Amino acid sequence: MIKTEIHPYLNLRTVCLGIVTYHGAAHDSLAGTTQVLLQTMGRGTEQHDELEIAKLIDGTGGSLFTTTDKDFAVIGAQVQPKHAMRTLELLFEMITTPSLEDSHFQIEKQNLVQLYHQVQSNAIRRMLIFDADKAVFGETHPLGRSQIGTPESINQITLDNLHETHQKLLVSPWGFAVGAISETLQSQIDQEFSNFLSSQNFEPKKTHSFPQKTVPPNNIIASSSKEDGSVYLCVNIISDIKPTTIGLARFSSALLGESFGSRMFSILRDQKAFGYLTGATLKLLDTALILRCYMETNPTRTEEAIDSLVEIISDLGKNPVSEEEYNTTRDFILGQLDLSFDDSRALTSRIINRGVHGLSPTVESRYKEIETVKTEDIHSLWKKLLHPKNFSLAIIGDMDPTKIQENWKNKTFNSD
Repeated sequence: MIKTEIHPYLNLRTVCLGIVTYHGAAHDSLAGTTQVLLQTMGRGTEQHDELEIAKLIDGTGGSLFTTTDKDFAVIGAQVQPKHAMRTLELLFEMITTPSLEDSHFQIEKQNLVQLYHQVQSNAIRRMLIFDADKAVFGETHPLGRSQIGTPESINQITLDNLHETHQKLLVSPWGFAVGAISETLQSQIDQEFSNFLSSQNFEPKKTHSFPQKTVPPNNIIASSSKEDGSVYLCVNIISDIKPTTIGLARFSSALLGESFGSRMFSILRDQKAFGYLTGATLKLLDTALILRCYMETNPTRTEEAIDSLVEIISDLGKNPVSEEEYNTTRDFILGQLDLSFDDSRALTSRIINRGVHGLSPTVESRYKEIETVKTEDIHSLWKKLLHPKNFSLAIIGDMDPTKIQENWKNKTFNSD
C-alpha cells in the first residue's frame, strides 16, 4: 500500500521531508550495513556529486539526515519551503541512483567504527544501545543486536554488500513531509510522492519478519566492567503496542522518570542520593512497547538500587496515582507536546516513529491520548504488567554478574 504522511504546520519556518522504509538494521546479514549504506547514499548520485549536493542542501541552510533503526530506516532533509520540491527530487535520486563510490564507502565505514568507539566510551549509551535490547530479545536475536554493529562486522562489509542491501532497501516505503507547507506545496509534494512510489518495484511489508524472542535466563544481561567505576542499570518493562495503551504507557514513563518532579528523580536522586543520572523513556520496536527505567549508582549500592527502582515501578500497580501527581504529570506531557510544535525535526521524529508502528501519527491525537488517561486506567494496566515475563534487566559496570543474576532471579513482581 502506497501512502504519504503530510502534516502542515504553518507556524514553523522549515519543512522536513523524505522516505521511510521497513528495511532496518535488524535485516542486515552484517551488522552496520544499512547505516553505512544510508550515509554513503547521501554522498553522491549519478546526476549530482558530493559538492553539488552540498551546494543544494547545506548551501541553502538545509541539512540531510538519516535514521537507521532496527525495524525501519529513513533518509530525509530539513529545508526552507521554497527548496522543498527540488530537495525531494534530490532525495529520490539518492534512493534510486546513488553513486556508491568506493572512496565514500570506505570513509563511512571508518566513521561508523569511530561512532562505535564513542558509544563504548560512554557507559550509559553503551548500555542502552548494546545491552538493553539484548535483555529483551536475547543476544542472538536480530532485534537484540546493535544497529551500528561492531568494528569486526563493519570491517567485513564490502561494496557488493552495500549494493545488495540497496537493492533490498525499499520495503513498503512511504513518504513524509512535516512543517511549513502551504496548500499548493502540499498538493505538489503529494503528487511527487505518488509518482515516485508508484514507479518503484518495492517489496511488500512482511507480517512476520523476525523470529520469536530468545530471551536469556531470567531476562537479564549483566556484564562486569571494572573500568567504568560505576554501575549502570536499565529495567525494561515490555508490553504489546496497542492504541489503547500507548497513552497510558506515555503517562507512566513521565510519572516514573522524565521530569525533575518524577518519582525516579525525587526518590532515587534527591532522597536516596544514588546519583544524578536517572530517567525513563519509551521505545517502540517491532511489536513491542518497551518502557525503560535507567540509572547510575555506586557499585557498593547496586542491589539496593535495583530494589529501589523495582519498588518505584511496582507501586504503580499497588497504589493509585494521587490527583496532584496526575495533574502535574499531565501538564508536563502536554507542555512537552506544545514545545515540539516549534521544531519540525522533533515533530518529524515522533510522526515517523508512530506511523511505523501502526499508531496515529498526528500530534493532535496525542493530546487526546493524554487528556483521556484516568488514574484507575494506569492502576489497572500496571496490575497486569507486574509479572516476571514482562520485565528484563540490563546492567554493566563494576559488579559481580553472578550475584546480580541471583538477586534478579529471586525478584518478585506483583501488585499484592
